[in-house]
Amino acid sequence: MNAKEKKRDRPRGEHRTSAANRQKILEATLQVAQEYGYQGTTIPRVSRQAQLPSGSVYWHFESKDILFASLMEQSQEWLAGFHRKRRPLPGETTRQHLERIYCNAPDSEALITQDFWRLGVILSVDQSVREQVSRQRFLDLRKAVLEEYTYWYRQTLPTELQERCPDRAYKLGKFTLICTDGNLIMNASGDSLPGYLRMAGISLISLAEAPPDAL
Repeated sequence: MNAKEKKRDRPRGEHRTSAANRQKILEATLQVAQEYGYQGTTIPRVSRQAQLPSGSVYWHFESKDILFASLMEQSQEWLAGFHRKRRPLPGETTRQHLERIYCNAPDSEALITQDFWRLGVILSVDQSVREQVSRQRFLDLRKAVLEEYTYWYRQTLPTELQERCPDRAYKLGKFTLICTDGNLIMNASGDSLPGYLRMAGISLISLAEAPPDAL
């Protein structure tokens, strides 16, 4: 076997690309999706936005499904870091924690996860979307976020309340996720609610401090 035969056959248009180009493609995907929506996001459009040949896109991502799945995986890493910074501090009560991360936080934090989360919601609810890998990645991401929110309340709710209401932390975690979903979808539609974070924080504090039989 000669040297030419030992080389792997490469599909036409395929290019060796760097990790930097891979990141560039992911960022371009998010930008295209923001403008054209999920259905309108195509490999050619991503290629043009990234200013790279289509072969470079296919070198890293063999399909649109894998491309979006990779975007969700990257978002998971970022979101995990974002939440680690917002976890309860030692000795914080639920009220103190929620006041710090909601009531006293800048409104801009309510928009941080908007784009990739909106795409994930579309993947999970739109029955016309065929992509399976990326949908599962987002569902895994949602599960991790719900576990994170539930952890917050388990760390801060009074022990006596949790003994009487063992599902209170989980219910609050799920309601927190519902609030996040609703706000991001509203912002994706071009609308917004000034002061949303403070309103959400006040609501969550009220629910957390509600009597055992209230929920």
